[in-house]
Amino acid sequence: MSDELSPKGGGQRPGPGQQRPAPSTSLWHLYKPGQGQVVRWGTAAGLGVMTLAFGNFLFEELSVFNNQWIKVLVPVAMMVLSAYGIFLLVGQYRKMVDFCIATEGEMKKVNWSTRREVLGATKVVIVTTIAMSFFLFLADILFILIFSGLGVVRINILGNLFGGGEG
Repeated sequence: MSDELSPKGGGQRPGPGQQRPAPSTSLWHLYKPGQGQVVRWGTAAGLGVMTLAFGNFLFEELSVFNNQWIKVLVPVAMMVLSAYGIFLLVGQYRKMVDFCIATEGEMKKVNWSTRREVLGATKVVIVTTIAMSFFLFLADILFILIFSGLGVVRINILGNLFGGGEG
């Protein structure tokens, strides 16, 4: 079957002794553009925030130098290099890009809870936590009363709880 009749089309295939042309290796090309954009942008944004925080850290740490150029240029150079590194990571590094695309595909398959389900689950957690704390409070009081009665601890729990206490 020739390439013209194949579903993908696209010209002639290289022969047995020929090599395929190398993919574009320009400085700014994107690997699989348009795929996994949300995850790529999210990853780039997160790494960008960390880069800015580190740049701020460097700026503050370099304040010991009297030279303003060192204080400013070192963090700026680090941030520029980091920005290009982030671009390489989320735009050209094949394993990372394929991972981002796969992650976005899996996120589309997730069955997200509705607002009503989340509110219902939250109410259950809050009520359960309050009930559990009440029962643990009662168990704590019971143990204090038992151990006070046995003479193991000397706490006037009723006096402490309802006023008075030990003078």
